[in-house]
Amino acid sequence: MYKELHILEESRHLFWGLVIFVCTSAGTYLLAGSFIFIEWNMFNPEQLTALVLFLISFRGIFVLSEPLYKFVLYFEDRILQIEIKKGQHYIDTLKIPVDDITSLKFTPGNPRKPSEALFDFSTSYHLLYRTADSPDYRKLIEVDSDSIALKVDDIADIMRFVKKENPEVQIPREQATYFNL
Repeated sequence: MYKELHILEESRHLFWGLVIFVCTSAGTYLLAGSFIFIEWNMFNPEQLTALVLFLISFRGIFVLSEPLYKFVLYFEDRILQIEIKKGQHYIDTLKIPVDDITSLKFTPGNPRKPSEALFDFSTSYHLLYRTADSPDYRKLIEVDSDSIALKVDDIADIMRFVKKENPEVQIPREQATYFNL
């Protein structure tokens, strides 16, 4: 079915969009009339606060303009190749022998609270794999970023992609049932 699987990092910038809007609006409100009715004074608390709010807004603009990760997965001679790009810039290619993968699962990086949803779009979820040589799970997609956000459906697509090539891969029953794997 798949020859290549393209996964795009989920944009998680709603927070920064809101920060930019609120800080720019508040900064503009604080500076309203500053240049017409009162003299500019660097030690005026309203003007200092506005300056700080504008700096936060500019930081948010830089965060929003940062390109997202793109992952291209494909098999070459029974080796899972994961090509990592950030925007259009090539970062790295991870290579994992597909026959060495014995188990796949995704799990939160931090334990869930009882009131949290079973699967969410959190950056704390990771796709993990285990090999026959090691009893420990490792991240399948490892990047130098503090965190990446993948949709849970994309994680399920990656699990299907690997399982199609290696049907012996074990997936926890709860996850396999949820995603029809």
